[in-house]
Amino acid sequence: MDITKTPSAVSSLGITGSDTLTPETFANLINAYVDEVMEGTYGTIEDEQLMGLFLMKDQKQDIYKIKTKMRPGGVVPLSRDGDDLTFMTAGEGFPYEFRTYQYRLAIKHERKLEEVDDIGTITSQYDWLMDASKRTLKYAMADVFNRGVDPTTAPFLCPDGLALIDSGRPNPDPKVPTWSNLEASSAITEEALFTAHSNAWSMTDAKGDPLRQKIQKIYIPQSAERLMWQLLKTDKKIGSANNDANWAAGRFDFDVMDELTSDSIFYMVGDAKSNDNGLQFRFQNRPNLADITFENPDIMGKRIRFSFGIGCLDPRYVWRGGPLTGL
Repeated sequence: MDITKTPSAVSSLGITGSDTLTPETFANLINAYVDEVMEGTYGTIEDEQLMGLFLMKDQKQDIYKIKTKMRPGGVVPLSRDGDDLTFMTAGEGFPYEFRTYQYRLAIKHERKLEEVDDIGTITSQYDWLMDASKRTLKYAMADVFNRGVDPTTAPFLCPDGLALIDSGRPNPDPKVPTWSNLEASSAITEEALFTAHSNAWSMTDAKGDPLRQKIQKIYIPQSAERLMWQLLKTDKKIGSANNDANWAAGRFDFDVMDELTSDSIFYMVGDAKSNDNGLQFRFQNRPNLADITFENPDIMGKRIRFSFGIGCLDPRYVWRGGPLTGL
């Protein structure tokens, strides 16, 4: 069979018209003489990977207020019976508020569309609204990481007034030195990973006690995937003619964060699903669907409504990160 066709792009349809769906909206589909009317194919809307990085919770209030009390630090001093006793001191930690925001979207159609619909348009409307809600949640979660490393503006601030990944962070007790979970800007190298490894090991808690953390997983943008794979899979030093071993080889587990568009790297040093993870996604109302009615009895509709908020308590127990160069 000898068939030759020349490619030539067709014009975009340009979906226009009223926000009320009518039979004319689908004039070429309803009662059409075709073998099949099918949904268009689109990308994945949900992102289970992102959801796995947050501690998911529910709250009833618009604003959920948290106050913390600090456990005393220090050690027991040498003291004879005749000496004055040393007394422990304790106090409050930083307060915090998880604030939620409400989202709504609706769709409406003429009764006439229900009467002639033979392509499943009406039954698909709930799916369209759910798709929009999933897309909203995904973009909100992705924004946390895309604006999470020492940003000018951030989607939220932590209790210490700084971003998810930042430096010069105060502790509630001013006697305890400031701390940082921000790594220096660097390319993906053996030296950079060792520095991050050492910084995690040296991290202290709010009382100044060492945590001795270990990097459990590294998250990178897709543009860094080849560099990270090469570094972690090569036994010898990359770019060297000698036989020195590559310290980073096989030492870390990494994953591409699919929605990460900033040149950033994140080090997970704790369990994201434990209460150690201060990074929380909180639903006040999970996405819920309902039919709506209008003054005109021949216009019908559906709406989706949900409320959520994102915030972070002390991030040091799970999250470290920094800017990437050389991509």
